[in-house]
Amino acid sequence: MRYRTDFNPSLLGTTPDVLELGPWRLHYLAFANSAGDSREPVLMLGGAFQSFRSFANEVQELLAEHPVILLDLPGQGGNLQEAGELSLEQLADLIAGFAESLDLPPLMPIGLSYGSTLAALFASRHPQRCARLLLSGITAFGRPGSRRLLEEGLSLLAEGRQQAFAQAALNNLLNPQQMQHTDVAPAFRKALLRQMQRLSAAEISRYRQNSQRLLDFAGFRQHPQCPTLVLAGEFDHFTQPWEQALFAAACPQGRYSLIQGADHLAQFERREACAALYQPFLRGEPVPEQVSGGRTLASQHLTRLERRSEARRRPQLPRAQLRHAEAGSWSVEVSELGFFGGKLNAALPTDLPARGWQLQWSDRPALEILPLQHSSQGFSFVTLHSDADASGALAAQLLPAPLSACA
Repeated sequence: MRYRTDFNPSLLGTTPDVLELGPWRLHYLAFANSAGDSREPVLMLGGAFQSFRSFANEVQELLAEHPVILLDLPGQGGNLQEAGELSLEQLADLIAGFAESLDLPPLMPIGLSYGSTLAALFASRHPQRCARLLLSGITAFGRPGSRRLLEEGLSLLAEGRQQAFAQAALNNLLNPQQMQHTDVAPAFRKALLRQMQRLSAAEISRYRQNSQRLLDFAGFRQHPQCPTLVLAGEFDHFTQPWEQALFAAACPQGRYSLIQGADHLAQFERREACAALYQPFLRGEPVPEQVSGGRTLASQHLTRLERRSEARRRPQLPRAQLRHAEAGSWSVEVSELGFFGGKLNAALPTDLPARGWQLQWSDRPALEILPLQHSSQGFSFVTLHSDADASGALAAQLLPAPLSACA
């Protein structure tokens, strides 16, 4: 590997280098302080809506001590090559092929959101090629609510409801109930919403492929054996803190740090806190137990984290109408309600449709909901949040209350 030594942030928008592995094209940029640097490089693997430009700050910080490689696999980031036939495992194997072809020393991947699953699979399937592993937003997508929301997003896109898809995706990625804590700028939310509202046909196709890979993924048969650090935002609803803690607990050398005042994009929302934890880790030093804005949990606590993601309460007006265009309408009693879901009671048929449900109070916009566990007495549900007005009305309706079990 010959590294570029002239890094500045503008270079992240330039044409990347391309490595061809059989029919597949891998895009990358590689930087170091010396062209022939032989140290273990950091490998950046981003999420579904991230490009190389997203990592300008991280590259600048890391280059003082490590070579840095940014990689877009087929169908990821700025790499537009279609690769719908490739599984997550096969994409992870391409990372190993990349390292072998360029004769790289063991890598130190940083995987964020979607990229975290690829990084973790690479580390577990090719342990000899991975020195250390840093993950943020890792999950196997086994939680019923998260799977239903991902499936519904694909259905909305198939129906051409891109505005509804974008609104729902935004509210799951950036927790709107915790904006006073996460300090996510309204301008950033609007920009991300516009980006998802304006996805091209090719970008929608890639999103479908990436999402379907996650839904098809059967879970980790083995976990990374190398030193592994998992960073989790305390308000992350999409990949919840307890899920990420279980992954860290399954890694023989796993550590887990909770980032305060962050949700799914902890790496970008709380840069200083995250850097104070991962920089010592990448140097091979112990992960600090406490930094400003973050703390590392002892291993014995990782399987005991609270699984309730939000406050649930009985609404002041529990009577509501459950409606479905084909199945009919029922008067129901909402026994638990939070921003992301709840539970309703009613005598319902057992063969309910999986989607197309609305929950409505007389004076509020109808909420689109997705049933989960169903019995003859009713069902628990997750809220789709595909309509901004309905989401805003629900947020205004909710008041602080003791926690109750989440859907």
